[in-house]
Amino acid sequence: MAWVSNFSWLNHLALHEERLRGYLNSTEDYLTFLCGPRRSHLFLPMALVYSVIFIVGVVGNFLVCLVILKHRNMKTPTNYYLFSLAVSDLLVLLFGMPLEVYEMWSNYPFLLGRVGCYLKTALFETVCFASILSVTTLSVERYIAILHPFRAKLESTRQRALRTIVALWVLSVLFALPNTGTHGIVLQHFPNGTLVPGSATCTVVMPLWIYNCIVQITSFLFYVLPMGVISVLYYLMGLRVSPSPTVLSVSLARSCVFVSICGFE
Repeated sequence: MAWVSNFSWLNHLALHEERLRGYLNSTEDYLTFLCGPRRSHLFLPMALVYSVIFIVGVVGNFLVCLVILKHRNMKTPTNYYLFSLAVSDLLVLLFGMPLEVYEMWSNYPFLLGRVGCYLKTALFETVCFASILSVTTLSVERYIAILHPFRAKLESTRQRALRTIVALWVLSVLFALPNTGTHGIVLQHFPNGTLVPGSATCTVVMPLWIYNCIVQITSFLFYVLPMGVISVLYYLMGLRVSPSPTVLSVSLARSCVFVSICGFE
């Protein structure tokens, strides 16, 4: 039976080589064979959805930032955290979303080079981490304001909120560096070793086990842990204001959904 198995394997290899030879007839076909189709078949519907999100998101978050900056009475510690969230949303909308739409239009080549690949990965990681940390910190502020109102009145100042926000963004940038370092530009080559023109893609270049470890660690630190902290804090607040738990349930649901949206690869 061994010769039957070997014959089947050789037949499969011959079919594979024949198919590969067919793709080698043109560069475009070979790139499709290696990297998939250049343009996503969902480009049109997704572009329409992204356009609506872009317009609504930019206008809404810009107005939030404008109101907080223009009106002195709106410059409260809580609104500073909302300002940080609005800024992170604007960064994604103005820089990340156009790049996502372009990659659906043309998945390769990646035109921004190695530095652009690093910046793209770091941007998405940083703003997601900063948003999650801002939501978690805002939940802590609400907890202190409800359970320890006198302490909140003394300690919850604008200067403290600004220092906390700066620390959150610095921490987000630092934790974004490991995943950013695993990405880079990958170039495809023909079987004879020559470079395939227009084949540059921004993807993971490090061993997958390193990338998986980084994702698991950041998922715990910026998803599981914040979800747990937010849930416990809202539960304690619910015990304090038990006559009206519905409002807190809605707030908890909104916070958890926000953290869930900022998922990981």
